[in-house]
Amino acid sequence: MSRPRLSPFLEVLEHSPLLFDGAMGSLLYDRGVFHTRSYDELNLSQPSLIRAVHREYLEAGAQILETNTFGANRITLARHGHAERVAEINRAAVALARKEADDRAYIAGAIGPTGVRFAIAAASDRRRAREALAEQIAILAEAGVDLLVLETFTAILEMETAIEIAREVAPTLPVVAQMVFDAEGQCEGCLSPEEVARRLREAGADVVGANCGVGPAELYAVGTKMLDAGAPVAIQPNAGFPSIVDSRTIYVANPEHFGVFARRMLKSGIRLVGGCCGTTPAHVRTMLGAVRMHGGTGVEKRALALAVPGIEPGEEIQRRAPTVQPEVGPVVPLAERSRLGARIASGTFAVSVELTSPPGTNADALLGRIRTLLEAGVDIVNIADGPRASARMGNLAACATALMSTGVEPILHVCARDRNFLGLVAHLLGAHALGMRDLVMITGDPPKMGDYPFATPVYDVDSIGLLGMAAALNCGFDPAGKEIDGHTSFVLATGAEPAASDYERELRRLEQKRAAGAELVMTQPVYDPRVLERFLDDVSEMDIPVMVGVLPLASHRNAEFLHNEVPGMQIPEAYRERMAKVGSGPEARAEGVRIAQEALAAVKDRVAGVYIMPPFNRVEAAVSVLEVVRDRWQPAPMPALPGLPGSAPSSES
Repeated sequence: MSRPRLSPFLEVLEHSPLLFDGAMGSLLYDRGVFHTRSYDELNLSQPSLIRAVHREYLEAGAQILETNTFGANRITLARHGHAERVAEINRAAVALARKEADDRAYIAGAIGPTGVRFAIAAASDRRRAREALAEQIAILAEAGVDLLVLETFTAILEMETAIEIAREVAPTLPVVAQMVFDAEGQCEGCLSPEEVARRLREAGADVVGANCGVGPAELYAVGTKMLDAGAPVAIQPNAGFPSIVDSRTIYVANPEHFGVFARRMLKSGIRLVGGCCGTTPAHVRTMLGAVRMHGGTGVEKRALALAVPGIEPGEEIQRRAPTVQPEVGPVVPLAERSRLGARIASGTFAVSVELTSPPGTNADALLGRIRTLLEAGVDIVNIADGPRASARMGNLAACATALMSTGVEPILHVCARDRNFLGLVAHLLGAHALGMRDLVMITGDPPKMGDYPFATPVYDVDSIGLLGMAAALNCGFDPAGKEIDGHTSFVLATGAEPAASDYERELRRLEQKRAAGAELVMTQPVYDPRVLERFLDDVSEMDIPVMVGVLPLASHRNAEFLHNEVPGMQIPEAYRERMAKVGSGPEARAEGVRIAQEALAAVKDRVAGVYIMPPFNRVEAAVSVLEVVRDRWQPAPMPALPGLPGSAPSSES
């Protein structure tokens, strides 16, 4: 049969996370189909109902649709009197999913256990189970699925058998193998996630993972322990634990909960997420934002070509990371673009302090803090772009106001969350016209973290794509390859997490950011000098300067929150104990400054500068931290106010 043109599943998975759909059975049950029926037979008797479920998941953003065949093996179907309809049911299931997906999603042949207890079953029963699995796998493969998903297996012996059969019957199809774990993080037989992942991989699975049984928190812990198995990891939790309400089975974990854990899972290195029992299109929709945030942009064969001089016609450049050759176009030398650029280029220790935009229309408090910093010799500030998905004055407006009113040089944060591709290009051009010369490119926190969780995240590109976009503008071309009237002269900075849980992935992404045009790294706050030393050693060959992030702790509670709840943040136990002794208030803030000073003093001779993130915009704390770098940092004189909005800030160092 003809197959839609999709990029090969495993190739896409290597570069981009993917999103499964959610539960089929739970939705059918909610729509009046009782558990006593064969859900698989509905492919024949109620095809419109099955297609409707597939359609809803596709519209919610699912990139992989599982066929309604979880129990469509001969042994399970025999319990409902449908044993002789195995081929008919499985073929219909694939056709229904394919009709809805077209070329917008992969079709995964779903295969569940036979019910035969392999550990204690007689040889004849095992043989019967093998034959049933082989029959179903062969039918699904012939019907044209893109991959096989062996899921909700409780017995490792049956799973290993199923993988072996899949490799024999359908050797070209990718195999995803997902086991069930209990609330203690163990599989049947007291097997650990590490042991299960190793055995699944050795049996021949292309992707290992877990589904069903427990909720997202429990399977997050399971999935992260599987990451060293040498295969991508897939996690599809239940929507929490079921409750019985008015004789109906209800799962109570809300969709927002799933969105948060999907982000954590993908950040840890897990490559596929989805939902099992109790999950709905609403759960999938919240996970979509996390997938997009981490580079998942779809499964179709599509790319964006940047038709700029020096790039061969027809050469494809990946949509999530468009890049240009740095030698193409009239790029302004780094030292001539801004104060920050001049200091980085000359090796002068650079300092910036991060502030937040006003929560309303009055910028007086922001401008007052900036004047305090200017008096202390700090003439560069960062203004974040809706941190933690908060709604504040747009940071471009705040930066422009600060520049015109005080002469400070603003570093504009640009995130991919809120604007589509067209909007981002316009935003960058407008920022340059208003005098912005320093940018920090970030992917951005998902809306579910903020006060407006229903807001739609965009993520047409991630931070790598943003860097490539701005690098093209610096060369005098828009991302479509059209020459623009003039060119931008941005200093392009990017973020990095020296304490990232998936450290190797963090380094790989930093290499991609460097290739896309990043000229400066600004790290997440680092408190352990050993962590930063390792990071600096590992990035030394990238030839990119690093400004270390420093965040003075405000209280013991603040320290514990950052350590336990913020990914990429590690605060040594000794520092947390020191904060515990002082609790909160002025004494705690003073201790937080001392800890920040110690962390900065330990690495000041190895970094290009520091950017300080004072909690609650307490700029006095930032000024105090800088006392330990007086031997490297020269306070800047009060800057002159700029001229017309389009004029560039002074490049004095």
